[in-house]
Amino acid sequence: MDKDLPRLKLFRDGEFDVEINELFNKKFSFRFNNSWKLPDCKLWFSTPPWKVKDLEVLKSRLNFHKSQLNDFNIEEWSSHTRRRNPAGEVGWKIRCIVNPEFLTQAWTKFYECASTYNIIPKEVMTAKKFVSLHLCEAPGAFITSLNHYLKLNYPEIEWKWVANTLNPYYEGNSPSNMISDDRFMFHTLDNWDFGVDNTGNLMDWDNSQATIKKAVSLGNVLLVTADGSIDCMQRPDAQEEVTSPLHYCEIITALQALSSGGTFIFKLFTLFEHSTVNLLYLINHLFEEVNIYKPVTSRQGNSEVYAVCINYKGSAYLEKFISILRTAYGTEKYSSMALFPLEEIPDSYLKQVHECAHYFCVLQCQVINNNLQAYLMQNNISLHRDMKRVRALVATEFIWRYGVKPLDAVHEILKGALHEECKTNMNPRYHRGSYTERQLYTKMSIKEKSKTINSLLQAEIMSNPSIIINDPVKWSQSCNEETRLKLVFTYGRPLQKINSSKFIFVPIFRLYQQILAEDEFKEILFSKDFKEYKNNHKDLGIEIDKVLDLPEFDYSESYSVYEKNCFFRLHNALKELSLGQTLLIKNLNTLTHFNVSFLFIVSKSFEKTGFMPSGIILCTLMNKHAMTYLDVIENECVKLQNEDARDLLNSLPVQTTNVGVFFDNIVLYNNTFYRNKCTEYLYTIERSL
Repeated sequence: MDKDLPRLKLFRDGEFDVEINELFNKKFSFRFNNSWKLPDCKLWFSTPPWKVKDLEVLKSRLNFHKSQLNDFNIEEWSSHTRRRNPAGEVGWKIRCIVNPEFLTQAWTKFYECASTYNIIPKEVMTAKKFVSLHLCEAPGAFITSLNHYLKLNYPEIEWKWVANTLNPYYEGNSPSNMISDDRFMFHTLDNWDFGVDNTGNLMDWDNSQATIKKAVSLGNVLLVTADGSIDCMQRPDAQEEVTSPLHYCEIITALQALSSGGTFIFKLFTLFEHSTVNLLYLINHLFEEVNIYKPVTSRQGNSEVYAVCINYKGSAYLEKFISILRTAYGTEKYSSMALFPLEEIPDSYLKQVHECAHYFCVLQCQVINNNLQAYLMQNNISLHRDMKRVRALVATEFIWRYGVKPLDAVHEILKGALHEECKTNMNPRYHRGSYTERQLYTKMSIKEKSKTINSLLQAEIMSNPSIIINDPVKWSQSCNEETRLKLVFTYGRPLQKINSSKFIFVPIFRLYQQILAEDEFKEILFSKDFKEYKNNHKDLGIEIDKVLDLPEFDYSESYSVYEKNCFFRLHNALKELSLGQTLLIKNLNTLTHFNVSFLFIVSKSFEKTGFMPSGIILCTLMNKHAMTYLDVIENECVKLQNEDARDLLNSLPVQTTNVGVFFDNIVLYNNTFYRNKCTEYLYTIERSL
């Protein structure tokens, strides 16, 4: 802490001192007992899951408190708890005074961990070199926070980093499990590793090993962070069980990558289940110091805590167990068997687990109760006045306590570039209504479901009027650059179906997916009686020489096979096109990087490209330069046709296709296309009932 920085606590006079100190000191440290021993290797994953009665009581207590929120509208409740968050002004004050690179809540949480514990190993001080690995890291605020911390406190250290996360550019990943915000990643892609299959799924062993290999190639890895989670909105009472398999994979990856003396910081939730109890028992044997910490900027009413593990004893200690640990990695074995038998866990350790779990459980229950009381007493002026004062004091205390100061742009990772960007959030919070209402949806009749989805669709259209094409055609002029395009092939797991896309407003696509997820809807939509409305292109005032009507994906084969067949058909149609001619393409799926990249290439050979609800117009063929690139792409596709685990996913860097007018028009086209699809499907369903 920088003692030269004056403490900004004027006129405080000890007011709220106890509350402030408690908020900044929510921590627990395990006390290792030399009598604790790891079970014999033969006993690992040898018994069914078990429960500890005292921990089950705590779990029931917490779930009772959480269940009181079931009937609250999630947006309304979130708004209320944001106002009640004592650390709610920390981010705002830091932005005003410090304005750090890529400031998010994750930025402040990591900065607290770094400043509260001695996370920089002694070896770093001597070697002046530091390598860190960041698992499940998107969007990347732990990295920018670490950079800020190092530049202020250890400016002489040479730092390198590698990060892993679910790849937002891989369309097979689910948006509910993935943070698609790529503002930072887009500029630092060389530092990110998405594994051998390009999905970024850390729960795949081969992906894990690829990420470890990339990290250790830079030197001794002396810090690993893991901030992964899984969407538990539909199972709020089972957050620990749902997320535990991911946490296991994070931990096993970290323990293999980390060098002796290193630090490991990972997120976890409650400590009620055998899985967490066992993993922390293992961790206690491998680190000199194991702390459980809830940063002040972590939402007070949630279960999130961080394990800060100091001074790793080394992977050699773990080597004889790696083979057995691998058998449960990303498999059903982890959920169906306990890592250690209960009888092998010392009572003295279980008592500490209960002490820790009880401490954080009581804190969370108190916050939930206080928020409920405040909700019922919204007219109590003194209650709001006190919270307003506490919020101001916490923000001031944060900056003083951790010595947070501005950093020159030259010391930022992107040298100030992120401050200038203003990207639209393509994947805003999607959950609406209360938990009870979301559960009731599953029990609705087909007519009620249709009506509910239609209401959600209209809400999205009303709140985002810019997501539709209103002009007959949205034109994108061809760029007359002489520079040649450079093909850069990206390979990975073949897409079975499209779950996400960087080229569409996510809530619109999720409504489309929700419609197709209902078997009763699909029976109507894919019946022989269903006829789609086809827009007529003759009224556009443009002479269309040829029309290519591509088939729609019918889900009977993998999407990758369908996509490549469409590409072959389009390539053949383009080869037959004469100079000066115009082609209208119907049903070209522009949600994937593969299709967008080849459309981007093709557009360079036409005078302009038009986007309209019924299709894409390639207007006036000027040259056939693009055919050379398409020939190379087709040859590559043909070579991979017989490979089950590998496919061509992209032909251009995302930095080429995911910016500019062309990208904006693709997004607009997809938003319009899938909005119209939803409207058309819902109309057909309603008419059939």
